[in-house]
Amino acid sequence: MSNLPKDEDGLIRHLKALPKVELHLHLEGSLRPDLLMHLASRNRLRIPFSHPDEITSIYRFKDFRGFANALLFGVACLRKPDDFHDAVDALGAQLADENIRYAEVTWTPQFYLNRGYSLYDFLDAMNTARYAWQEKTGLLLRWIPDIVRSRPRPAQQIARWASSAKARKGGVVALGLGGPEPGFPAHKFQQIFEFVRDRNLPVNPHAGETDGPDSIWDTIKTLKPKRIGHGVRAIEDSTLLEFLSREAIPLEISMTSNVRLGVFPSYEKHPVKRLIDAGCKVTLNTDDPVLFCTNLTDEYRKAITYTHLTLRDIYYANLNAIQAGYLGDDLKEKMMAEFRVSYNNNALSG
Repeated sequence: MSNLPKDEDGLIRHLKALPKVELHLHLEGSLRPDLLMHLASRNRLRIPFSHPDEITSIYRFKDFRGFANALLFGVACLRKPDDFHDAVDALGAQLADENIRYAEVTWTPQFYLNRGYSLYDFLDAMNTARYAWQEKTGLLLRWIPDIVRSRPRPAQQIARWASSAKARKGGVVALGLGGPEPGFPAHKFQQIFEFVRDRNLPVNPHAGETDGPDSIWDTIKTLKPKRIGHGVRAIEDSTLLEFLSREAIPLEISMTSNVRLGVFPSYEKHPVKRLIDAGCKVTLNTDDPVLFCTNLTDEYRKAITYTHLTLRDIYYANLNAIQAGYLGDDLKEKMMAEFRVSYNNNALSG
């Protein structure tokens, strides 16, 4: 699997054609400027922008706080069920264009508790768009609602909702934990995540991005997650690397997110290859594609160009993602078989 085009345009076309899976993707970070303008107009929101191009100025953040402020601008524009439908519809178009076959999409319900609608209203609207894209292209979407470390008050309410039979039937497959790590350790949420695990809802927290290996250890020991969102700071602890490899706990790696937020100074310094070489189960993701001005095809390109991953590494990252996803076993086996054929055919035709 090494016969790749040498020119950048050819490489991008080649990578874009490959089937893909994404596990770490935030709905609120996928809202394009033109959609934000449309939502703001429909909801009669006063915003300091008169053209979509002006909105891109808020994407020039330099730290996590600036990123959070940009994300919250998108949150403010999501007011009604129709807005969530349109957000998922637009996301579906982006994913289908990149030949993404399956994605688990994180969103933060606690931001929308005072909108005058129930969370089921929003979920129903999201699912209308989800089913339409599944019918149109075969794209499969599932939902990971999360709670925010720095805003814990609604956590129990969100956990009860996410683990309800109706939410599970509506595509909710796990409960996440996001927000700033420093000062907000995972163990403070131990009872919340014990509650959802007792109801057979998987635990899928962020850890080891803006805080170091201790945050990952704390998350693993107290929340017992199925996967780790980010986890890149594990590279600082050889014992942790051995544990992650031995226990086969997948990591949701988002290179551009890490570089843009200053976790690593450049793509060349990103440890994704060292994590793979250490035996970690790595997946590749965009995190917040619009806010970070990236897409999954470009994440693959950067991984190959700057960190010297091979197409075989990309292939196994996708197999890892399928295996780590919250699909049923039958769908996983079918998807893995399709990916094997496609990657071999595309790689050898490059």
